[in-house]
Amino acid sequence: MNPLGKYASYQDLARLEYGRLLWKNGKARARLIKHWTSAENPYCDRFLENKQLIERVLSSDDDDLQLDRQLRKEGHSLRSVVRDIPPVFGSI
Repeated sequence: MNPLGKYASYQDLARLEYGRLLWKNGKARARLIKHWTSAENPYCDRFLENKQLIERVLSSDDDDLQLDRQLRKEGHSLRSVVRDIPPVFGSI
């Protein structure tokens, strides 16, 4: 079972994978947060609303199924949190 759904979007998969890769590097993480919280970024409000969940998913060492189970117990899902991760690449 894929926690991102039967028809997972490549964009969702990319946001999760590239987000996790960059999140491991302190400088890259700082740049992501700066970019995502910029008032000029159209995803800023959405990121700030879900900041704790997004940071938890990006920093988690758990496998996707285990993480999805934990999130579902709290009323969320991995799929919904991944969709709230702002794009990693792009400019404002």
